[in-house]
Amino acid sequence: MKRSLSKLLETIGQEIHDSGYVDATGTIRPITKDEQLAREIWRRALGYEEEMANTDGTVMHRIFPPDPKMQQFLIERREGKFVAPSDEQATPLVKKISEMIKQQLNAEAEQIANDRDSD
Repeated sequence: MKRSLSKLLETIGQEIHDSGYVDATGTIRPITKDEQLAREIWRRALGYEEEMANTDGTVMHRIFPPDPKMQQFLIERREGKFVAPSDEQATPLVKKISEMIKQQLNAEAEQIANDRDSD
């Protein structure tokens, strides 16, 4: 039986996430993958701080400012608007893929030409 991607995402989203959520009382409670994703979107929208260990053992404190794209995403979702990638976001990807294909074809053509010259 073929299942749609949306149904699979919904099913997987209801599974328990690997790590729990520490609530205000300090209690760790299990959460679903959907809830973890929602919390991550909110975290990025509001900005956050993180401590990361460097390879030399020192700890670096890093501040991540609020992400305007995540803020816009939340606003539109809460207002019930459909959120789709804009043409501006899609265009660079298409250009990048086209450029990669062009480079691969040129490299293959050059290799064929070099093989013919060495014969």
